[in-house]
Amino acid sequence: MKILIFSDIHGDLRALERIVAQPADIYIANGDLSNFGKMLDRCGEVLKALGQRLWVLPGNHETHAETRALCERYGFVDFHRQLRQLESKGGTTRWAGLGYSNLTPFNTPGEYSEDEIAEALSAFEKATPLYLVVHFPPHDTQLDEFATGKHAGSPTLRAWVDRVQPAYLFCGHIHETAGKSDRVGATQCFNVGKQGYMFEL
Repeated sequence: MKILIFSDIHGDLRALERIVAQPADIYIANGDLSNFGKMLDRCGEVLKALGQRLWVLPGNHETHAETRALCERYGFVDFHRQLRQLESKGGTTRWAGLGYSNLTPFNTPGEYSEDEIAEALSAFEKATPLYLVVHFPPHDTQLDEFATGKHAGSPTLRAWVDRVQPAYLFCGHIHETAGKSDRVGATQCFNVGKQGYMFEL
């Protein structure tokens, strides 16, 4: 089973067309299809053939209400704060989705406080093996360094990953680190970016 995870399209329809052209069983849009909610419907038109094979998270540029309406209109799966199972030859895996981002200086519509992040993550603690798809990265990793020595990830997410140790974490949000990977203890982490990351179960 192939899962293609991508993030931070920001209305780039050509990038989205390249994603759709790649064969996969499940596609996960890990936030920020739009810029402040603009272009969502045009993205939906490019993605509509995927139907329920597409799971959608809001980034910090969308509200959950906007991505939920997009899913209802085009038949996609609203993955925000959801836990879903995938079956493969290797057994059952549990996939958790968490959109939005930690607080930014840009006053974007989809932001959580660190307390809200902790509350959202608590629902996923007992799922194992856990594959976490979250729009924003954990703090102080190679995935959240937007300039030399400057990190913009979530301390709460980092502490949670340190403690819970999900099998994998897939994020986006920080454009400068798209395509990079890191390891937090036993957790393998990837910033999938708009090029996307193909994961095979």
